[in-house]
Amino acid sequence: MTRQLFLFEARRLARHPLVWGASALVLALQTYLSRGQQPHWGVDPVHATGLSTCLAAAVLIVAALAVSRDGRHGMPETLAGLPGRAGHRTRAILLATPLVAGLASAVAVGGYLLVRLAAGPAAGRLDVWEPLTAVAAAMLAATLGVAIGRWVRRLIAGPMVVAVLGYLIYMNPVNGPLRWLLPVMQDHHADWPDRPSGTHLVYVLALVVVFAGVALLRHRTRLMPAAAVVAALAVAVPAGAATAAEPPVLRPRVGMLGPETVDPRVFERYFGPAAHRCSDRQGVTYCAYPGYEPWIPLWEQAVLPAADVLPAALRARLPRVEQTPLTWYYGHDGASPFQAPMTWGHPDQRAMLAQSVGLWATGLLKALALAGTGGDAHGQARMVLALWITGQVSVPEPPRPLYADVRFGRQMMVGWGPAEVAYAKLMLATPGVRDKVSAHWDTLTHPATTIDQALPLLGLNRTQATPPGPTPCR
Repeated sequence: MTRQLFLFEARRLARHPLVWGASALVLALQTYLSRGQQPHWGVDPVHATGLSTCLAAAVLIVAALAVSRDGRHGMPETLAGLPGRAGHRTRAILLATPLVAGLASAVAVGGYLLVRLAAGPAAGRLDVWEPLTAVAAAMLAATLGVAIGRWVRRLIAGPMVVAVLGYLIYMNPVNGPLRWLLPVMQDHHADWPDRPSGTHLVYVLALVVVFAGVALLRHRTRLMPAAAVVAALAVAVPAGAATAAEPPVLRPRVGMLGPETVDPRVFERYFGPAAHRCSDRQGVTYCAYPGYEPWIPLWEQAVLPAADVLPAALRARLPRVEQTPLTWYYGHDGASPFQAPMTWGHPDQRAMLAQSVGLWATGLLKALALAGTGGDAHGQARMVLALWITGQVSVPEPPRPLYADVRFGRQMMVGWGPAEVAYAKLMLATPGVRDKVSAHWDTLTHPATTIDQALPLLGLNRTQATPPGPTPCR
């Protein structure tokens, strides 16, 4: 009897439009949200697991409605004459719903990871427990839905539980030490410490068994379901306590920042003596963290065009491009001025690296460091030159915060205006400018050289006024 009911419920749920509609929504929406970003195996599975709660919500509601079906619209009287009892139907639904829910979640999350794999070079370390947690969360939603449907015979019960859990998961980052007691913890960034994902997966799987046993105990108290609940709780309680004991990320606080304030769980990984793996490509050194080497050619596309327009002697002294965790930017004092972030793909990140090359080559970066505050480069020839170097990769534009990483923007503390941008674009459109720049490099990069003085050297006509700023860089 249970076998036939299981096959019936499995076929019914496998054809349910809400389940596969939610699965398609998770796949499509997560693919859209990650557009333009290179695949990151440390972050993408976490984000997919977080969004898969939409599928889990649909599964919970469908499971609650399925198991409570025999208590609505005169069904108790109709089913009373059949050989199968409510317990058989509960067992059948408990077998069918986690199976189909787990399959739907695997299709959504696995499909997303395959899409990301095809999107380009992937970096970071894959935590295999994260996508499995998405599958386990869907199975947990299935057994929880069955338990709710059996114990609370109200159609609104399932949606209400979904609303409460959805709110708690959405607000999860501010839940303190209890954040890991929810099925999903979706707040994570590329340079954060490793997550206790393996222990958390055990905790979620134990809850699957707990709610399955609770659903079966609704009919009558039996030894096997009760023992299963006790055994599952014996696993879930210590596993949940272990994950809840995981300390939160020690984010920067107001005050003096230095290596001693970096979260000790990541210090050796990012600032230890063997933290970076370095390689030389066409005279430029690129240093990436282990697992991020596939992105070095992408960084090269942002650095090499800008480096190639520099005089040969200056290009030979180009600092190395060094990957830097922006959360812990204060971890050491000897960081390279060319900093590659922990994620990649946004056009601003390319512009940021090219801009760093331009400001370093023209001496503006050094001037800002010596001043210790922002400076004004209006009217200075070297500012136009820096924008022209940046323009080999990204269109020159007025100063603005650039997207550096998921939670960080970066703006160089130097000012310039529309006139400098216009002359940089004119240089990019004028043939033969590169040779003239090389011939007059020392003059063009001198702090005292104005744009008006540089125009004849570059063979350009004066089209705009370029008054100096009130606090010029020196």
